[in-house]
Formats: sequence, C-alpha cells, structure tokens
Amino acid sequence: MSVTWRGAFLYALTVAVLSWLVGMAVDLALLAVSDGSGGWGASAADPWGLAFPAAATVALALARRFLQPLPRWRVIVTDGVLYTVVLLVCAALAAWAAGDEAPIDSAFVTGIFALFSLQLPAGWGLCAWRSGHLEVVLTSSPSTEHA
Repeated sequence: MSVTWRGAFLYALTVAVLSWLVGMAVDLALLAVSDGSGGWGASAADPWGLAFPAAATVALALARRFLQPLPRWRVIVTDGVLYTVVLLVCAALAAWAAGDEAPIDSAFVTGIFALFSLQLPAGWGLCAWRSGHLEVVLTSSPSTEHA
C-alpha cells in the first residue's frame, strides 16, 4: 500500500500553507496591536520567508509518498517532527544568508515564535486532521511481480 501522489501533495500543501497562514495571521494581529514596525509585510515579501511553505510542502509530500502507510498516530508524529525540522532548517538558512553570526540560535528563536504564533500547533493539528483523509492505493509487492 502507498499514498497516491495527488493525496500526498494535497495533504502536504494543506498542512504547510494553512499552518504558515495561521502564523502569518497571528503575526499580523500582533502587528496591529503593537507599534506597527516590521512584522508581516516584511516577512511575507521576503523570499526566504516564502521558502518555508515550499520546502515543507515538498518534504511532507515526499515523506507521505515514499514512507510506508503508518498508523495514524505515527503519521502525525513523523510529519510533525519533519515539519518542525524543515522550519528550523529554513530559518537557519535565512539567518545565515542574512549574515547572522548565530544562525542556529536564530532558528530556534523562530521555532519558539512559531509556537507562540500558533504556526507549529496548527501544523501538528492539520497533520492530525488531514492524515485521516490520505488516499491510499494497493501496490503489488516485489515478490508477486516476478511470479
């Protein structure tokens, strides 16, 4: 059994983009109640900021397509951890590209902010919701193909 390409891509796109939008919406709300400097407009226009949803979509789609269909709780844990790792790697690369002296520290600050902006909880919640709707198809095993 395996997940179809269409199912894996729609699952990954839903999880990555919707959770990213939740984080952006909370960031925008915080910007509205603060002094208004920096914030959503700067992060949404930054190409490194847009790299995360693309990278997360690709990583989650490949994971769902090539990993064996797991019990639902393992899909949630596996994809939630993968989502978090992609977030940290993208944040570290963005900080490194900006000339930050401690890109790993900046990545973990971004990870903490992703918790407070509800991006990570939304990502994990969307993994839980969408994992129940994955399209799984039967595939032939290698031993029966040659028989």
